[in-house]
Amino acid sequence: MSSYTGTNQANENNDPGLQLAPEDDMGPDFGMLKLAFNNCVSDLQPYIEQCRENYETRYALWNGQSKDGRKHTREGSKIDPTPWDGASDLRVFLTDEAINAKVALQCMAFRKANLVAVPVEGNDLKRAKTVSGFMKWLVQTQIPEIDREVELLTNYLNEKGSGITGQFWETSQEKTLVYLTIEELQQQFPNSIIEDLIKDPITRSTLVQLMSEIYGCSSKKAGKMMRELQRDRKTTVAMAGRVRSRPVIRAFSLDEDIFIPPHSTDLETASGIYRVQYFTAEQLRSFVNTDNWDSNWVESAIDKCRGQRLSIAPNDINRFGSRNMISTQDRVTDLIGVVYAYQRLSDSEGIPGIYMTIFNPELPPDTDHDGYAKYGLLGYAHGQYPFVLHRREHLSRHLHDSRGLPEPGKPIQDQIKVHKDSRCDAASLAILPPMGYPVGRPPGRWGAGARVPERRPGEYHFMDRPAPDGLTEASEKQLRDDFNQYNGFATSTSDKQFADYKNQFEVDKFMTGWSKSLRQIWSLYQQFGSEEIYFRVVGLRQADPIEFHKGEQDEDFDFVMNFQVDSMNADVTFSKLEQIAKIVATANKDGIVDYSEWLQVMIEAIDPTMAERILIPKETGQEKSVSEMQTLLAKVYSGQDHDIDPTTPPEIGLEVIKGYLEKDPKVKARMEDKTDLFGSRIQKIMKQLEFQITQRKNAEIGRMGA
Repeated sequence: MSSYTGTNQANENNDPGLQLAPEDDMGPDFGMLKLAFNNCVSDLQPYIEQCRENYETRYALWNGQSKDGRKHTREGSKIDPTPWDGASDLRVFLTDEAINAKVALQCMAFRKANLVAVPVEGNDLKRAKTVSGFMKWLVQTQIPEIDREVELLTNYLNEKGSGITGQFWETSQEKTLVYLTIEELQQQFPNSIIEDLIKDPITRSTLVQLMSEIYGCSSKKAGKMMRELQRDRKTTVAMAGRVRSRPVIRAFSLDEDIFIPPHSTDLETASGIYRVQYFTAEQLRSFVNTDNWDSNWVESAIDKCRGQRLSIAPNDINRFGSRNMISTQDRVTDLIGVVYAYQRLSDSEGIPGIYMTIFNPELPPDTDHDGYAKYGLLGYAHGQYPFVLHRREHLSRHLHDSRGLPEPGKPIQDQIKVHKDSRCDAASLAILPPMGYPVGRPPGRWGAGARVPERRPGEYHFMDRPAPDGLTEASEKQLRDDFNQYNGFATSTSDKQFADYKNQFEVDKFMTGWSKSLRQIWSLYQQFGSEEIYFRVVGLRQADPIEFHKGEQDEDFDFVMNFQVDSMNADVTFSKLEQIAKIVATANKDGIVDYSEWLQVMIEAIDPTMAERILIPKETGQEKSVSEMQTLLAKVYSGQDHDIDPTTPPEIGLEVIKGYLEKDPKVKARMEDKTDLFGSRIQKIMKQLEFQITQRKNAEIGRMGA
């Protein structure tokens, strides 16, 4: 029976803003929780309406649209279309085109960004480099949905002005079908003859009970397994698969998925954050096993809340379908809505903490459950809300005060639509102008080759049409240029350098938000991840994986993501590479430059796919060169005369020859024998390798000057 009474004794004013953390084993106040959620959604209605208008502007949607791009008289309408029935009503996707370009730029920036871990307190740069490589591997290989979430976030940013990413640690487990044979059972129980035990009615019941305990199935299923083993010598059983535990990143919009009180000025000081998500019945039941949800609440939610949207105003969820242009209501027929309420509450001693309650506002407590699926401290060691806010612009301190591209772009898009419609309508008038005919005698046919009988010349004629405006195309071009310049796109009259500044500024803000997200992911891995793991550095060709230890819990790093927009310009990139090559050639006195990685950078700048095909890991390349050199020396030792392979790195070749001459006494003796051609052939190979080094230095001197 529920212990909840439906009241909060500590909050006599019923004010959600005065909530305290429940004491001892008491659960949250369902009434206060529901009121806080409904108030938050209600107060956000102006922002939600603006997001809807941005959506309709982006996809060029409005009431009364038709699929043929023309205006038509609607049945029952008291207003006729302007200027006439059948006039042009084109859809202009100006803001959608700009948003798609921004999305492409920011997604590419994320994929190509350089990620660097910076120690917060220590100066262990070697450890920081290892952590940098590990985080690249973790994000790009262990979070398979990352590309989708990055693209979703960039769409939210540029359409609605802001978005949120949630960083969570997820544990999941699914059942798998396991095949079992008598031979495998015999290996598990070598001291018994399984086949005889199955056939014996006396031991069969004991074996059924044993199988039920081992494989976690019912006695009925175990009996069926015995019959199948006796008949077919094999059977199947469903067993729990391995538990997957990994970090998860999700992108959310602030008008549908995440609701934050509009008065909030900082995410961490917000009184509450409410995440709405819909699940299937199977997903809810799986959370009972993986996340310790209340099974009674889950079954009650499936029975009473399936197919219901979590909205206080049904009209708020009517929207246009972007393809059929019909206003429909979003349906969630087979889904159950769930609200994750994250609240920063203080206990009776004034110590704050982040509490998470999973509930449905339409499912109050009853005799079977307490009104929530799960409740308690969030339990993340970083002590923050598991969210990072990404804003396109900061117009004030309020979190929602950030515009998407459709908001300033709508007037220009509407003007361009007027120009396009006017040219279409002018073309319609030119092809078929208004026609004059005698009263009561319209022509039976009108068109090319039509025979129209006249009583008087000129009875049937085309009337004068308005002169078309010849300036609409120039005006439209000017409008597009104004829009592009405003949003950081280069035009024929704008300053390209200034456009690059604006784009770089937007990318830097985008990268800053993701840096904060990665810091939370690192904290989650330190708390829940494996103590040690092997990984390969993403983007670096290496033969052997790196062993990584997650370190101490208090080991803290900042993560910095950088991407230069001008790096997408091939001429600028090659100019940078040339400058770096000159510095490397003259200033690498301490040998700190990794030439293998430098070679990879140069080839990837030209064509990443080509680098993937022709470059091999550094260790593998060195082993290959050493092996080829040793084979060459063996042939020379046997009496053959060979020249050096031009592709052999000369430093490696000379190092191999040095070791070869020092370690084997027989080789030393042959080198000292003046009558043996072996020594002269080895000297010839060494001179060829030294000549390669001299040629390379001469090339550098010729390029750089003495």
